[in-house]
Amino acid sequence: MKFRHGVQGVKLDQQKELSLKHKIKNLPMADELPLKPNFNLNGKKDYNYILNAAQKSQIVDEFDGIPLDKKLKKLRGLKPNMIVACCFDEDPWTTSAMAVLREYTAEVISGLEYAAKACGIKERKIAVATKEEAKFIKSINSEAELILAGDRYPARVLLKKKLYSQNIKAFYIGAQACLALDSAVKEGKVQQDTVVTVAGRGVERWSNVKVPLGTELKTVLKFCGVSDKTKMIITGSSLTGKAVLDLTEPVTPSTRCIIAIKKAKKDISYPCIGCEKCASACVRSIVPWKILKVMKNKKPDPLMLTNVQKCIGCQACSVVCPSGIDLAEVVKKAADLKKSGDFE
Repeated sequence: MKFRHGVQGVKLDQQKELSLKHKIKNLPMADELPLKPNFNLNGKKDYNYILNAAQKSQIVDEFDGIPLDKKLKKLRGLKPNMIVACCFDEDPWTTSAMAVLREYTAEVISGLEYAAKACGIKERKIAVATKEEAKFIKSINSEAELILAGDRYPARVLLKKKLYSQNIKAFYIGAQACLALDSAVKEGKVQQDTVVTVAGRGVERWSNVKVPLGTELKTVLKFCGVSDKTKMIITGSSLTGKAVLDLTEPVTPSTRCIIAIKKAKKDISYPCIGCEKCASACVRSIVPWKILKVMKNKKPDPLMLTNVQKCIGCQACSVVCPSGIDLAEVVKKAADLKKSGDFE
């Protein structure tokens, strides 16, 4: 994966055009998964109404896997300044959030408004990555209140840091969670599908696919033309996702991307050259190459393992390392060691 070095975070080469080229496709319900019936709620669309709708709809935020009703309750207690709909995708291949905003702009805006009302938050924004994307969304709906997350990875963290520096305490809600909340409040619909990006050189048709929850991964891959030469399937980000061994695993609300890889990456690394690119990429003030040096000692000095407990596991340091060192794993081990206090 190519990258361009910068001051903070890292610019990753994007490969989004193929999956955004066509509109969201509907996966034929070959397995005939049972549809959940709608529910009925009466009364004014106030705080309790919206929370009940989120709970009955069984909405789960696609970015963190947290049930939306629980998240809204928590946010109401925390009283943040702003709620932000995350409508950008940090992974170079994932476009599901972007596709949902493009095709359901009005519904996402409406769902965000309901979420803000439930949390008692006046300030709400829709976050997109670039000025070009903002212009595209404005051409669809001029009323969209947008904020730029930028194109440096990890953008979600960088945007939060930027807002915090302006004394704005912001929290995220997923684009699909907003869409599902709009349907729940207006129509009493239960969340029963999710939009998934299918990409990678192991599939013929890169697509955003609306998939019924519970569908097996192999069904989605077959729909997109998975190759017999595919060596690995990853769900989630290409940076932080997990390899899947059992393709009968079901699609969940958190399955934002399925990546099919023909050629698995070889685990080859070279000695650290001290280029400090990892330190520039880190958004948590960690200096991974120094942590690596400390961890090589027989008895690492805990005082030298600075800020390792702040690691968010974004893998940016590993991505930019020209020596191919898994610095994220080194920092994780350092954090575990520091937490345990076992330095003997």
